[in-house]
Amino acid sequence: MFLALDWIKDFVDLDGTDPAALANQFTLAVAEVEELKTAGAYWEKVLIVQATRTEKHPNADKLTIVHFITSPQGPERFIVTGATNVVAGKKYPYAPLGTLLPNGLLMEPQKLRGVLSEGMFCSEDELGLGGDHHGIMELPDDAPLGASLGSFLGKKTSTIIEVDNKSITHRPDLWGVYGLAREFASLLKRPLKNPFTDNWMAQWEKQYTADPSPIVPHLAGESAALAYFGLSMDGVKIEPSPGWMQERLLAVGMRPINNIVDISNYVMHELGIPLHIFDRDSIEGQLEIGRVGTSATFVTLDQIERPLIARDTVIRDSKKPLVLAGIMGGLNSGVRDNTTRIFIEVANWKAA
Repeated sequence: MFLALDWIKDFVDLDGTDPAALANQFTLAVAEVEELKTAGAYWEKVLIVQATRTEKHPNADKLTIVHFITSPQGPERFIVTGATNVVAGKKYPYAPLGTLLPNGLLMEPQKLRGVLSEGMFCSEDELGLGGDHHGIMELPDDAPLGASLGSFLGKKTSTIIEVDNKSITHRPDLWGVYGLAREFASLLKRPLKNPFTDNWMAQWEKQYTADPSPIVPHLAGESAALAYFGLSMDGVKIEPSPGWMQERLLAVGMRPINNIVDISNYVMHELGIPLHIFDRDSIEGQLEIGRVGTSATFVTLDQIERPLIARDTVIRDSKKPLVLAGIMGGLNSGVRDNTTRIFIEVANWKAA
């Protein structure tokens, strides 16, 4: 499990602590720390550069050689790109050799159709800043030439602790950031901040309506269900989640998708409680929890077709299975780009 110390700081003060010493304390008292690493190191490596001129690649019609500088005095360098939106005089983010981008791409010397390209200009998507991957990210004219992109955008690195999953398997209270923060508070003898107070709950309850719930789940015979809760919301707008949330998810190995999917993953990582968020318009008729009853196949959110056996518990509507209980939601019920109404599932299941 990947754990960002910046996230832990939401719940316990870590000022004055050394990450390596903290990781050692955690190993001795709670669970084994397998690795200590830095997330977002690329922010300091990616530089703001200015394109000086472009020319067609001599051996490829769809490639361009872009010359650029990292300081007003030069020297001029160049990369090869397939992007078509690079303009001489404009500024762009440049990942030099040795940079590891959040998508796992490591910058190494590479010949593209016979021309050596040392690094690359980056799109927003490649930098973990959004979903736009159709062109290079253009920076403002006043972006400081040669400065790191991180300093310009106010981005910071984050220390990541990798906790051995096997050593916390028997501790469900350690499957989320908040539970782990409780252990750090105990180790450091510092107060644990609990934002989930009665007042916090009261603020949320003010947003509830007295309208009958549009979705009322029903238990259909014996199943693996121990508890099942749901919340319906209308007026949802699918858009990118806030930058700080995307950065936290990226730091712990989760790919940002959109605001609804991201908040689901965020809550799961923070509290150790998995959610499934339905596009409510995909639910036809009554929602039921029960055994699937017969062998079948089911396509999950990762677009893999999975075989089901008769005793598998599913959440289904009147026509089809929608979720493989305790495992993964179905592709047929997940949030879409045009989703406006959702149903949030929180459940507890028997181990088998």
